[in-house]
Amino acid sequence: MRRYKKAPILEAVIEFRWSSTKSIEELSAILLDDVFQGFEEPKPRQLINASLNVDAGEVSHDRKHVGFEVTLRDGSETVFLEENKFVFVKRAPYDRWEDFSARALSLLKPAVSSLKINEFSRVGVRFVNRIDTPSEGESVASTDSYVNISFNGPRKDRGIIEEFQMRVVKPTEKLGIHYALVVATMPSPLPAHSAIILDIDVFTKRASAASGSDLLGLLEQMRDEKNEIFEECVTDQARELFGGLEV
Repeated sequence: MRRYKKAPILEAVIEFRWSSTKSIEELSAILLDDVFQGFEEPKPRQLINASLNVDAGEVSHDRKHVGFEVTLRDGSETVFLEENKFVFVKRAPYDRWEDFSARALSLLKPAVSSLKINEFSRVGVRFVNRIDTPSEGESVASTDSYVNISFNGPRKDRGIIEEFQMRVVKPTEKLGIHYALVVATMPSPLPAHSAIILDIDVFTKRASAASGSDLLGLLEQMRDEKNEIFEECVTDQARELFGGLEV
């Protein structure tokens, strides 16, 4: 498996969902576990539903407390713990899959144990990449030079594409595993550069084990799918920006 010296990963995410709704009290108790030492105080997560009464010309809002958000004191990690899901977010710099997945599972473990979760209804592995490319014009990215995804519109125009955004959702060849791919341009924080976002979300649409070797095997499959999609999306010119391979 290729491992780049300067992988363009902005954010890595693992999400686990379950079918039964858990109470706020149950969720709050989980965050007292020793594994969450070093995190800041939990912040409430709220779901806001707005409704419009056309006859009365009134808008009402209904707020529901659905869980908590906790962030490591250095800001590098965040956990979202809600009624029916657990999400672990690791921000750049990203090291390696083995450390990332082990950390996610260690934080997940008290939730699975305390909430007595036997299976997940959905598992997701998402990596958001930002490829900073030298600009060929003012804030313009030549996407064809760096990603193997292009826009084939109804007509030909002059010049290169100034902005690009695309999203596709498809099943993989592995039963029950799907992916969502987002490719878009955006301004780069680097001078004289543009940026291409490559957002790859691999997820399941079937029940899976909540622990043990079956879960580990599934995560490895999903990671492999994510890596294959990434490699199929980028060109050799993009790979030159990643500093070569680690040995």
